[in-house]
Amino acid sequence: MKEARAPSKTVAQTPYVIWHDKRASDKYLRVWGSPVYVKRLVGDKLDSRSSFCTFIGYPKETAGYYFYDSSEQKIFVSRSAVFLEKEFSADSLWDEVLLEESSEEPQHDNATSFEPPIPTDDVPVLRRSTRESRPPKRYGFVGLTSQLDDDPKTYGEAMSDIDLD
Repeated sequence: MKEARAPSKTVAQTPYVIWHDKRASDKYLRVWGSPVYVKRLVGDKLDSRSSFCTFIGYPKETAGYYFYDSSEQKIFVSRSAVFLEKEFSADSLWDEVLLEESSEEPQHDNATSFEPPIPTDDVPVLRRSTRESRPPKRYGFVGLTSQLDDDPKTYGEAMSDIDLD
């Protein structure tokens, strides 16, 4: 297909121009690695409508673009995106790079003179509670009344009880 868009030696026009009577469109060509806002198809009401991604290529099987989402660590295909190519120009990248001035004296790393930090004894002493600990009263008065021995032990005691009804 690439050969069909190149001019031939005998004809000054490309085969695409001869066949369609117009130039081939290059509006879908994008700068590789440019930052992009890709519209999310599904999302909650309060989520952002787009995610910030990086353009990484073109898929062969469908119309659209490959994008890399660094926050989710995923590569996906989408057609709806806003390319930020103007902000991604090469001139602006070189302007942002700051070169450190190298000092004329070489810096020596003294790995042998490393001294571990000296621990300090300024650690505050923990306070302990002086309150006497007692076991909890689990059932209180109700538990004590249920443990009384006034229950009858035999059938005869139950039948001779005053509260028989």
